[in-house]
Amino acid sequence: MTRAEIVDLIAACFRDNLPTPGSAPTLDENTRIFGKDGAFDSIQLVNLLMEVEQRVNERYRTTISIADDRAMSQERSPFRRIGSLADYVSILLAEQKTSR
Repeated sequence: MTRAEIVDLIAACFRDNLPTPGSAPTLDENTRIFGKDGAFDSIQLVNLLMEVEQRVNERYRTTISIADDRAMSQERSPFRRIGSLADYVSILLAEQKTSR
């Protein structure tokens, strides 16, 4: 799975979880998810992360967990932008690949 594919998957989940369907601007890796000027509140963020996790795990037959202690303890949250979330998912996938 390439980073671009991960960004596309997250953008699709983002669109699907917007409180007002069809209200998404052009989405790219700089689109804010959570935090200052973010599109989602904490409950919506949880729903987004669950959907991203589920789609990644189903599509690539993995068992990653996105909202883990490591993600929560980072100085800069991986949940702030689509790109930072894509980077974090890429790390998780790479780690799982090397542990197999």
